[in-house]
Amino acid sequence: MRNIKSALLLVAMLVALTGCSFLSGIVNMTKCEYSYKSVSDVKVGGIDFSNLSAVSLMQNMSTISKLLQGDFKDLPLELTVNLNVKNPNEGKAAINGMIYTMNIDGLDVAEGNLRKSFSVEGGKTATLPLVVRTNLGNILDKQNRSTVVEIVKNFVGISGNKSKIKMKLSPTITGRNNEQRKLMTVPVSFEYGGKKK
Repeated sequence: MRNIKSALLLVAMLVALTGCSFLSGIVNMTKCEYSYKSVSDVKVGGIDFSNLSAVSLMQNMSTISKLLQGDFKDLPLELTVNLNVKNPNEGKAAINGMIYTMNIDGLDVAEGNLRKSFSVEGGKTATLPLVVRTNLGNILDKQNRSTVVEIVKNFVGISGNKSKIKMKLSPTITGRNNEQRKLMTVPVSFEYGGKKK
């Protein structure tokens, strides 16, 4: 909390001194509300499970079988987490990027850095698509093999369970030397997966 207040104070002083609308957009972004909207474009092991047809299911059956048995060393996971960003301020809110971490079912699976500008008009809500890429094979070991296999089952819609996902989002601004500076850290939690109804 102290870090957020310090960042707000620093940015507020800069806004007062410069009167810059960009800096006021940064201050406004620290007051935005972040929430989960949806997950899309889920790919596990290179297979797109968002639009998996019966034909592509049959074509990929041997790969899917290996995934479900935990018989892999390399397992790319890619998904887009769509976040609602609600701006309660009158003015526009803006950032230069986002640093994030993702934990699925107790395992730290991803961290990333989105270097892309994003803004939300005052009093509006906009969707921030956050593409997450990781490799579950990198975290696989004997102790967590069953958890990783369960995550795969949940994400491909075979299990009746949903995975618990916790993200930490840090909106950033770009400073000198192209260095990203965190404004704050916001937790967002949601569940995903399970059998499609």
